Order: sequence, then C-alpha cells, then structure tokens
Amino acid sequence: MFKTDTRVDNLRKKIIEKKLGAFLVSKAENRFYLTGWLGDRESGYLLITPRQNFVITDSRYTEEVVKSVAGFELREYGQDEEFWKKLFRELALNKVGVEGLDFSLAELKRFRKATRGKFVPQSNLIEELRTVKDSEEIKLIKKAISIADKSFEFVLKNIKLGLREREIAWEIEKFMRDLGASKNAWDNLIVASGPNSSMAHYPAGDRKIKKGDTILLDWGCFYKGYCCDISRVVFLGTPTLKQIEVYNLVLKAQKKAVERVRAGVKTKVLDKAARDFLKTKSKYYFTHAVGHGVGIEVHELPRINEKAKEKLGVGNIITIEPGIYEPGWGGVRIEDMYLIEENSAIELTKSPKKITEIIVS
Repeated sequence: MFKTDTRVDNLRKKIIEKKLGAFLVSKAENRFYLTGWLGDRESGYLLITPRQNFVITDSRYTEEVVKSVAGFELREYGQDEEFWKKLFRELALNKVGVEGLDFSLAELKRFRKATRGKFVPQSNLIEELRTVKDSEEIKLIKKAISIADKSFEFVLKNIKLGLREREIAWEIEKFMRDLGASKNAWDNLIVASGPNSSMAHYPAGDRKIKKGDTILLDWGCFYKGYCCDISRVVFLGTPTLKQIEVYNLVLKAQKKAVERVRAGVKTKVLDKAARDFLKTKSKYYFTHAVGHGVGIEVHELPRINEKAKEKLGVGNIITIEPGIYEPGWGGVRIEDMYLIEENSAIELTKSPKKITEIIVS
C-alpha cells in the first residue's frame, strides 16, 4: 500500500549521517510507517542497518508479518536474551540508535546487559520524516475526515434535550465505526455541555444537555492507520448575545492564523496570530497550543505553539484550534485540518461552522 522502501531509504540516510551502526525502532506508529504493519506496542521491533532491514517479533505475529510486510527479513525471538546477543554478534553491531522518546529505561538496561552494545537515544528521527505526507497518506486522512464530517451531520440531526454527554459520544463512535473507522482517534471523545465546555479536554460525562447549552465536541477517528481531529460547538436553542460574541471571536482568531499558513512560515507565527487577537478580546483565551500535526498519531510534528521552532513544509497536515474557556460559563473551540501547499493551505474538514448551521432546537 505504501512506498515503504522510500521511507526506509530516507531513514537509512539519517542513520548514516548520525554515524550509527543501526537504528532500533520500538514505537508501533513508526513501525507502521516503515512497513505498513501496525500491530501493537508489544509486537516487536524493527532493526535498520546501512544494508539490511529486519522485523523482529515473536510467534504470535510471524504469520501476519509474512503476509503484510515486504522488504524486511523476519527474525523470530522468544523470551531469552540470548537472541539479541547472537544477532548483535552476527551483524557486528555496536553503536545503535534507539527512539529516545519511546524506548524505556527498563528496555535500555535489558538490551545493554544482553548485548554489551552502545545505545544512543535519538529524538524524532522518524517523526520528522512523517511530517511530509505522500499522496496515499493524504488520501487516507481525507477518508478519516469524511467519516468524522458525516458523524457531525448525524449529531446535528439527532442531538436533543435530555441526552447525556456520554450517550452523544457513544452515538458518534458507533456512527464512525459503521462507516469504516477502526477506532476513535483517542480513548474518550470530548462532549462537554454547558459549564463543562470551559474544560478544554473534558471527557464526556453524565450531564444531560439543557436548553441554552453550548455543547463542545472534539472528535476524530482512525481509518487504515491514519486519523483526524475536529472540534465544533453546537448551540441547543437560540444562542445568547454572549454565546454569539464568543463564537465569532474564536472563528475570527482561527481565520487570522489560517491567513498566515503557507510553506516556509514558522509555526509559532500561527499561534501568535490567533493568541494576540484573542488576548485583546477576552482574558479567557486559550493557553494550549493553537494546533499540531496529524497523521498516524493525532498529535505529531510539526508543533504549533508559542515556542515552536519548526517551519511549515509542503505536505504537512495540521490543525488550527483556538478557543475561549470561561470557568462557570462555558467555552468555544473551533478546530479544522489543513494541508499545506507552497503559498496557501487547503481546508480538509467540511463540517459546518457558520453559526446559523450549528443551532439545533
């Protein structure tokens, strides 16, 4: 499905640049990126050397690997550490890079004891490659977004007085799965009603929605290994002047950030554009990052916050999601996904956000 050989070649160039004898991949998402095989956290490792590629796993996964992975030699290991000792000796490995943000201290101690090798933590070696999406990745992310967009249409038609937040979250999840999603983009979808909507990452609870509520929804799904992330609010009944004012401020803040989106721009510029605008309008402006990259993970590079040092590049897919959160009253966040092009950005999400389109009786 994916051009994994190109991805491995790009990683191999980094391995050579870093003067490493090999790179050990432990993170499931990075293993999927390089092989097309997702598995889970316990599925094993990849070992990439300047000349060879290995999938290292146990008997639970070997048949699956044979069927789904090309261009990698399969090595099956058991519970003993002798396997690693023999492999390192066979390949004459000494200086091996590991994923510094994933490889645990316990793993590091175990590998050092077994192999006597030198392990060098590396940060974001593969994640940096993942920031540029190819045509197949863009296609899968668009499909995930279309599923989430349709689920919002479903919510607008079926949300009603008296439903509990968790009931709405469950209906969204079921609807997305019926359309082909494999799972939520994160464990607990956000459905925050009334005063609960001032909590940016509030998980759906038992509160029943009431007339006059602002209902904050933040949801997404996985489709064939790729995900999406969208936020909207719904007003149950005619919104008050304050609800309208806050909503329009957040929408305008998002627009100010999006106007600056193009290849080569520092990501902190986007954060500053939205944040500086809202600072002058409300003391309850967002304190989280204004956005983030999305792909195999719902939060990935590039970072888009006040201190980020990255620049946007062609092929990045990001979110822009400013918000206002007033404790005791409620909150508004509007989040969309964008594909970065040379001189602009394509808005990928289609869920309605005109205030007249998100009012339900």
